[in-house]
Amino acid sequence: MTSVVLPCWAYAPRRQFEIAFRMFDINGDGELDINEFEVVRSVIMGTTAVGRRHRDNSTSGCTLKPSSSNSAFKCYFFGPNGDQKLPISKFLQFHSELQEEIMRLEFERAEPKNGKITEVQFANSLLAYAGFHENKRRKMIRRVKTKFPVDSEHSGGITYKDFSDFSHLLRSIADVDTALTFYHMARASINQDTLNHVALTVANIHLSPRVLDVVFTLFDEDNDGQLSYNEFVGVMRRRLLRGLDKPMDTGFLRLLSALFHCAKEQINFGVNST
Repeated sequence: MTSVVLPCWAYAPRRQFEIAFRMFDINGDGELDINEFEVVRSVIMGTTAVGRRHRDNSTSGCTLKPSSSNSAFKCYFFGPNGDQKLPISKFLQFHSELQEEIMRLEFERAEPKNGKITEVQFANSLLAYAGFHENKRRKMIRRVKTKFPVDSEHSGGITYKDFSDFSHLLRSIADVDTALTFYHMARASINQDTLNHVALTVANIHLSPRVLDVVFTLFDEDNDGQLSYNEFVGVMRRRLLRGLDKPMDTGFLRLLSALFHCAKEQINFGVNST
């Protein structure tokens, strides 16, 4: 079982890391030493239930010894003797690349055909961590299956760009929540055009019509063209965390384990080649 440090790093918002770095960068040079970084890491891990349990060493069988896999990251970030400083730009670049690789692995896990996954597969990925009762989840997926039958003219599929754009939007889910709340308070309709406008405003992302159709098929229970935004935001927050606010999903952690070992090999290669 791999460390839960990896998903905590991967899914903490970029802005959260930037703020934490700035707070503990006392001299303002944009760099942290290894001890300062450990403080930042502990703070970030404290934002999820699984991270807190791991940080406090209360999750049996899932703790990471300082001398094991974590040493590869410390060597990469701080040098073999741990005496170098880590620029925030280097860590954020690593963080961004890690998120991209996880997105790619999640997409490939669905075994796309001709570069696309089905609308039903996309819907299932959105609900993977929703925590709904099985009957409710099946009802929602049934609506998607009905609207987008496999191998029909209605099933255009979801490309990796569609999948990636929506995943990037989720990283701004707090801002999406705020924007949709404003619309709701103003008694304005939250239709597909509204959600797309919100995506453009908060994340500079244009959601494809196919993605919008799937989202509204899932979260427009009354079929009135209006998004059930509270439920949508709640589910998307849990989707962003990949279950880190609940007991661990071992299937997803196995997926992360494969990525972790690939990342570790690349880090070791970079360290050994310098």
